[in-house]
Amino acid sequence: MNLEQITTFLQVYQIGSFQETANQMFLPQPTISHRITQLERELGKPLLIRGKGKVRLTEEGKAFLPYARHILGSLQEGREAVASVEQGSAGKLTLGSNNSFASSVLPEVLDSFMTEYPKVALKVQCYASPTLVRFMKQREIQLAITRYTSNDRGITYRSVYSESTDLIVSPSHPFAKRKKVDIEEILKETFITYQKDTQYRDLLDSTLNQIQLNYITKFETNNLGLIKHFIKQNAGVHLSGSLYMRNELARKELVQVKIEHNPFAQSQVFIAHLKDEANSLDQLFIKHFEKQINSQLNRERSFLNEVTI
Repeated sequence: MNLEQITTFLQVYQIGSFQETANQMFLPQPTISHRITQLERELGKPLLIRGKGKVRLTEEGKAFLPYARHILGSLQEGREAVASVEQGSAGKLTLGSNNSFASSVLPEVLDSFMTEYPKVALKVQCYASPTLVRFMKQREIQLAITRYTSNDRGITYRSVYSESTDLIVSPSHPFAKRKKVDIEEILKETFITYQKDTQYRDLLDSTLNQIQLNYITKFETNNLGLIKHFIKQNAGVHLSGSLYMRNELARKELVQVKIEHNPFAQSQVFIAHLKDEANSLDQLFIKHFEKQINSQLNRERSFLNEVTI
């Protein structure tokens, strides 16, 4: 049984003639007869009464009719659903992100996305980058938002945002009044950092080890909210881009200072997906995400320019 046979059965019933059905479907009449015969053979019963006058349904044909209509109706609904996803108006999207990004950046992005595409259902799971990679490969998430890449060739990473690593301090810290601070001077301060065995800490340590510089840790945690709290309390200094801190910077609860002789590479945000497996809804979110993140970047630059002036 196939869709051609079911479609032909419905057409013959509605038109009432094998020959007229062939004419309207632009097919030879024997092709129409063959499709109906094959369908009847598979079902084991005749569906149509052939003869002079209009073709009529057998009792078995009457029983099969609503199911044939349902099959074609479901197919049309499926086509419409696919078209909706292609247009970005419907579908389900599962995202992965780390907790810090999810709490400080993602809400604004998701708010605007859900406002623009209200029929898209979203699911967000929060894990460290290595776990996000594993879940992606297990197809438990479609897209991962991460600061770090892996060497896995089966995953595509798209950079959507880039920023410098700067010094973040309390407004009451002496460095808050300066435009730039040398890295060696910064390292004389006590540090507030993410804990060991995080990718942030690994990157911090490896960068400073390369230039043979050390730092003293005052407080370490894997919670961004606590890091912000202790910076505000002037318990130490923190090295970060502005993205996670943008709300506190805008409210002047924290101060961002450029690092002179900055040894740190640009910090980036990536969206990752399995290679060649990003569907139209995935691509739609990626474009929206990139637009929203860079809009935030432009606002931050404007704010910093105003503060500098």
